[in-house]
Amino acid sequence: MASAATNIGNKYGSSPDTFAKDLQTGIDGIFLDWANGSIEIMRKIITRKARTKQASTLASSLIPFPKALGIQIKGEYYWEFVDEGVKGVFNQAKAPNSQFSFKNLGVPKDMLNSFKQYIARTGSKGLRKQTLIRKNKKKQADLITKEAMSMAVATKIGGIKPMNYVEPAVGAKRLKMLNKALSKEMAVKIKLAIIK
Repeated sequence: MASAATNIGNKYGSSPDTFAKDLQTGIDGIFLDWANGSIEIMRKIITRKARTKQASTLASSLIPFPKALGIQIKGEYYWEFVDEGVKGVFNQAKAPNSQFSFKNLGVPKDMLNSFKQYIARTGSKGLRKQTLIRKNKKKQADLITKEAMSMAVATKIGGIKPMNYVEPAVGAKRLKMLNKALSKEMAVKIKLAIIK
């Protein structure tokens, strides 16, 4: 029967170069697992709080991205607006504590396209009375654009309610879990280095 030291040696190798490489891989693995767990928490919160209760473009865009010192979580450019909410031009009640606010009722192209994709994915109350058929694609596209513009302007007027999905995923409790896992990994590797 192989000893624990032999098993550890077989797993991590014996040369300093191999050891250093394995140390990095082990820590990277912990960061990656933690990031994936955080993303899963965020996805669940976003999906639960979304109006459609369906798949969300934002939720599906979240990915762990390796950095020199750990892992960064990336997603759609508007992730902060959804997390913190946005004060409306005429109504700040939905997100009174947000650092973000709409300044005017102009609808940027990105915002309009986002609402068009939302309508295409989920449908729309405003278009349910319309018969959308393949024959008249131009008319259908015009109706979707008009409805998307109405939704975008209404959003800018009233603001966006915060989802607060980031804190539960990367807040103090989750950071404590990460620190504990990193400490455990480092302790194992340091003990192994001393033995060697």
